[in-house]
Amino acid sequence: MTLENIKSIKEIKAFAQTWNELYAATNFEAMKALATEDVGIANAQESTSPTGLIYGRQAYYDGIYGAYVGIGDQRNMLVMKYEDWEYIPLGENEFYTIGKYTLQPDSVGVNCWLLRRECRGSPWRIFRVINN
Repeated sequence: MTLENIKSIKEIKAFAQTWNELYAATNFEAMKALATEDVGIANAQESTSPTGLIYGRQAYYDGIYGAYVGIGDQRNMLVMKYEDWEYIPLGENEFYTIGKYTLQPDSVGVNCWLLRRECRGSPWRIFRVINN
């Protein structure tokens, strides 16, 4: 692992911490800015694309808000367990992450993010999301 990769992982962990904090504060509107304009989310059921993805920040917002609202009066706290994730560099400005999340009160799953940045020093953004 290069020093640059170690620095990037530290930045991505800070990014994931911010993600968790915004979710806990139910600031879903601000969370949209954590994704690229063309973010793709795995959702084969809703997708009209051969990829099985749905695209755009509004779709991203709808997904995270829907996870929080759940069914009926229940509210679900989604927590990314980013400290124990795997971090896989895909070049200087892309990183793939995979690891556990909890959707409290009682669900556990795996989340994968493909993160991108425009250049070194630019903020990381979620480009693709897959979870189960």
